[in-house]
Amino acid sequence: MAGTALRAIGTPRRIERQDSLPLGMMMLSPFGLSEQWLLRDGGDRHWGLIAEALGQSGIAFHDAEGHPVYAAFCATELALEPPTGGLLGTEVQITSSLHELAPNRIGSEHHFRGADGPLGTLRMISCFLRHDGSGSNRKLLRSSLPGLADLPPPPLALEEVHRRARERARYARDRCPPTAPILDYAPLPALDFNAVGLLYFPTFSKLAEMARPSQTALARREIVYLGNLDPGETITAHEDASGLRLSAGTRAIALVATAHHGPR
Repeated sequence: MAGTALRAIGTPRRIERQDSLPLGMMMLSPFGLSEQWLLRDGGDRHWGLIAEALGQSGIAFHDAEGHPVYAAFCATELALEPPTGGLLGTEVQITSSLHELAPNRIGSEHHFRGADGPLGTLRMISCFLRHDGSGSNRKLLRSSLPGLADLPPPPLALEEVHRRARERARYARDRCPPTAPILDYAPLPALDFNAVGLLYFPTFSKLAEMARPSQTALARREIVYLGNLDPGETITAHEDASGLRLSAGTRAIALVATAHHGPR
């Protein structure tokens, strides 16, 4: 991967990255850029920007006491342009930037551009969590990372994702699923969990598409992540007024709002 990481010394610090990549099969779907690839690649870019801000080379983070800390996603918004076709083998330009939204809450924006213009934007918000002594994904503790002060404030669109996520999270935790489930899924450790044993965040998007499959291209998917679960638990999807609610037992673990482009 050809890329450059840019840091301007001063306050606030600019943490940015620019890349140019040839688009291969794993990056594309029949509609254009693959949602699953964008999320997986974007997650690594987000964590890489945090590592750059900390001045470290890897994405294994630790708090002041030495506990492993995870930059866990609180919200993501993926917005894609209508499909144009013919992307295989062409170049995509990716511009990424890191921002401070609140104490211990970091956001990133990733803009994707092809030869004919913009392809989409991914906005990501994370907080810092660690496991307690039990190791259960149901008992994650809030944590922090020293050295992340003085990042730039967020662009307005990223701030709006943050605001909506906080509002929806407050609303959702006090409500029970109002409808019968439309999907039950038991995540598979080899496919759906990441290297630190957490349910990998792109799995939530996969489940949203499984619960409400579409024959047209994705226009926008916004997810608020409320929790995680342990291997062996089952996720249920319920329809609600704003989209889908994903639950593990009685616990809401995500809220998903989705829109698709019309038929071509």
